Amino acid sequence: MSVPAPRIADGGFGRIEYFELGHGPAILALHASGAGAPTLLPLAETWAARGHRVVVPAFDGYGGTRVSAGDDAIERHCTVLATMLARESGPAKLFGHSMGGLVALIAAARGHDGIASIAAVEPVAIGVLREHPEDAPALAPDDEAVARIAPAMAEGRHEDAIRDFISLWNGQPWAEMPERMRTAILRQAPQIHADTASGALKHVHAGFYATIDVPVTLIETEHGPEAAKAVIQRLREVLPQAGYERIAGVGHMGPVTQPALFAHLF
Repeated sequence: MSVPAPRIADGGFGRIEYFELGHGPAILALHASGAGAPTLLPLAETWAARGHRVVVPAFDGYGGTRVSAGDDAIERHCTVLATMLARESGPAKLFGHSMGGLVALIAAARGHDGIASIAAVEPVAIGVLREHPEDAPALAPDDEAVARIAPAMAEGRHEDAIRDFISLWNGQPWAEMPERMRTAILRQAPQIHADTASGALKHVHAGFYATIDVPVTLIETEHGPEAAKAVIQRLREVLPQAGYERIAGVGHMGPVTQPALFAHLF
């Protein structure tokens, strides 16, 4: 695949870098923490070939995107999504992977009228687990990994900071990842730190999402972390009308590593 040149949207909100492929009804594809917009381009190319116009924005701190509106990282990512939706002539379908799924659900819960539907792959709406003591075992590995990030980052030990977190969510020990992948992820360590420190990850409870009134499909992966599976279950309880799919043979990073398994979503 030849990578298209990124485009830039400028305004009072700051600067957003994004990719745009194809022509037709709009899909906005929203990337995971530590990943970046280019990781979704293989999926975007597939959907563009099927007659869609696919817009893949980089969230704040990723690529060339720098946004000032928002109190923390997730809120600034929400500004990115709201800005890109406002550029559309009508409602757009949203594909959200991990953090991108969280941002999509937050926008829908806030009543943004530019959303036609959402397909969310294991959205990291971790706050929904904090209401239920029985979810503590699923939540513990993520909490423990996140707790290591800030102290190590403060000491400049970026690899130590994100090693456990990335291993957990990528489903592969850090040492076994290709060096090229580790290098790319390490470049995003400060942004991973900012993302995981966001209040939206910690304190937004399930009832917040119950107000969503657009079609939602929640996608679980066979080998994703237990926290991701538990989040899907809690979201299904407050969104009983939501669709649900389980993708076999793949883990949390499936949209990046095995995009063909997710291409049927649009």
